[in-house]
Amino acid sequence: MPRHPARWAHVLALIGAGLLIVTFGAMGIELGNEMARHGDMDRQSTAAGTFLRGLHHATSDARICHYAWLAQHLPEDATCYEQAIQQLSDGGRQFESFRAVEAREQGGRVEPLKTVEKQLAAIAAWPAHVDAMPAGGAQVLASLDQNLSVLSRVSTMDQADRVANMLRNTSWQRRLALLGILTGVFSLVSAGWVLDRSSVVAARAEASSRDLALRLRATLDSLSMGVAVFGADGRLWHWNEQLAVVLGLDKDFLRTGLPYDTLSSVLMVEGVALLEPLEHIEASLAKPQPDAPVVVECKGTNGADLELCRTVFFAPDGPMDRRGFVLTAADITMRLRSERALGEAQKLRALGQLTAGIAHDFKNLLTVILGNLELAAEHDQDDQVEQRQEYLSAAAHAGRRSEALTGQLLSFMRRQSGAPDCLYLSDLFSFLGGLLGRVIGPRIVVECDHVGDVWPVRVDPAQLESAVLNLAINARDAMPSGGSLRIVARNVTFSVNSDLMSLPVEGGRNMRVVSDTTPLPAGDWVRLDVIDSGFGMTRDVLARLFEPFFTTKREGAGTGLGMAMVLAFSQQVNGRVVVATGRGSGTEVSLWLPRAIALPEVEAPTPPVAETRPTPPVARKPERSLQVLVVEDDAVIRDIVVTILGMAGHRALEAGDGEQAFDVAASVEGPLDLLVTDIQLPGPLDGVTLSRVLVERYPGLAVVYMSGELTADSPPPRAGVNGASLLAKPFRRDGLMEAVTNALSTRAGS
Repeated sequence: MPRHPARWAHVLALIGAGLLIVTFGAMGIELGNEMARHGDMDRQSTAAGTFLRGLHHATSDARICHYAWLAQHLPEDATCYEQAIQQLSDGGRQFESFRAVEAREQGGRVEPLKTVEKQLAAIAAWPAHVDAMPAGGAQVLASLDQNLSVLSRVSTMDQADRVANMLRNTSWQRRLALLGILTGVFSLVSAGWVLDRSSVVAARAEASSRDLALRLRATLDSLSMGVAVFGADGRLWHWNEQLAVVLGLDKDFLRTGLPYDTLSSVLMVEGVALLEPLEHIEASLAKPQPDAPVVVECKGTNGADLELCRTVFFAPDGPMDRRGFVLTAADITMRLRSERALGEAQKLRALGQLTAGIAHDFKNLLTVILGNLELAAEHDQDDQVEQRQEYLSAAAHAGRRSEALTGQLLSFMRRQSGAPDCLYLSDLFSFLGGLLGRVIGPRIVVECDHVGDVWPVRVDPAQLESAVLNLAINARDAMPSGGSLRIVARNVTFSVNSDLMSLPVEGGRNMRVVSDTTPLPAGDWVRLDVIDSGFGMTRDVLARLFEPFFTTKREGAGTGLGMAMVLAFSQQVNGRVVVATGRGSGTEVSLWLPRAIALPEVEAPTPPVAETRPTPPVARKPERSLQVLVVEDDAVIRDIVVTILGMAGHRALEAGDGEQAFDVAASVEGPLDLLVTDIQLPGPLDGVTLSRVLVERYPGLAVVYMSGELTADSPPPRAGVNGASLLAKPFRRDGLMEAVTNALSTRAGS
């Protein structure tokens, strides 16, 4: 670590101080030697100086105490005066030896000595009491004080001369002392300059740190997410104002030193803590290298969708007090809404393509139905029964094909992004086989390989269908002059983690991009490829392929969300997307999907197809005639249901809406056995509400719900009657009677 400038100042200061100490020490030793040579004179001079100071102090005390007594007449002032006069009297008797020492020095002090001697002799003759001071005594004391000051000053000058004489003994000692002093002073001055510069630098650094702290604080407060910084002991250090807003906390709850466990105990939803336990964080802090951030999405205490992220920070070789962790909380409610809206928009785009193709098929089927019905109506003679039945069978067959198309469209529209299901790709290929041809048009040949031996995958079927539809639409747009689209799937097993970018090049498609560059984990995978014979992509397009809203189509022809939705789907199932392309070699999009956990092997259900429909089992006729209430706003459908139930031997009552049905039920004699109602009815009473009201009145009432929005996999309507049967429109007589039988059996078993 580089030394701070202040450390160099300390070194210079120590050098200067050392030089000064050595210089003055040498001078002191020399002075000691000189004083030793003049010891006797110095001792006599010292004694004389002590005597002189004593006389001077006694004179001053006598004057001060006399004036004090004159002012206040205090006993202690009188005592002080008497002691000072006594000391001066004693000094007069010892003055002879003092005068001998002082006379040796000469120096113009003979006259002051004589005067002092006379004055001391005069004072010795004074009475000791303060009231007995003779006239002019104050002037005598003042004159004595002045003469003693002269002698004291002369004595001090003599001592200084003696010291100067000792210092002037040798020239080299003077030069050495001067050099030492100058060097020491220079070192001290240099140290002072360095310290001054260091203080300036420190002040600038402090100001810069303060400005940086203010900028960081302003930056934190301007963030839309909440930020909290904790120490290694789990105590809160810093936070921004948005943290309390995002987490739904009181503004005064957050404070410096707040324990992490206290914050975690407050952020509870249905008894479950939103924050990670402190023990897990402490384990991360104890590691030599920081772990990856921990991110979780959850519902907050205020009902908002939150994204919580915990990140540790520390220097690898630093102490524990320099370690800690940062907690960020972001409100992602709007982001999730936007993602759902984008998903719906993409789904609607695919539905638009799908509907356009299905409309053409419906027109063809309606032509077949209407044409055969017209021909059957014309052949009404007794000898034309066989030919009339042939026309009616052809119309019925076309109607069943229309029903299959409707079921496929409703199934695609109704599926939501829910829990993943175990899906066999054979089901997906059967479902999409007819739809893709209508979506991408007749100029492109669609080939779906046999996938009966491919492993099942655990994905949401609707999302996988949407992903394949998006890839098919992109492939169609890449082949404006026509071509071929091939969809294949195969099983792949990796014994070790594998880099998908290192797989062999296929079909000359030597440019590739992968959605996630991390190696694919070892294990069993299903690879689903969508391959077109278009012109391929450029490197620039390939580099931006997964960017949302990036598209190469003209304005209004595409949203640029297709590949983004495919990427989001692959990330949700922990898979990968690999796009391989080459100029003139087409494009291959590979979805790598994890194999589903092994389930009991059952025969994969066969989805409805356009040509055939399995005939449902014939419903068992009831043992007795039932009283049935039929509620349907469409008179034609209501008449068909009433007719079928009447042919089965039941007494059918009919109503066009909920209110009329309620009146009919109130006027009927005997109990009602069965209610057959459409879910969507005009007026305040819909089919579900009507059924709940009638079941309360007739506890044994069985219920059959009809609707054109129902499919084979539709859940029961919300708040519907338990045990009710579902009947999807369009239906035939056998389907209606089967639903009636199931509803009666379920009600009887309950």
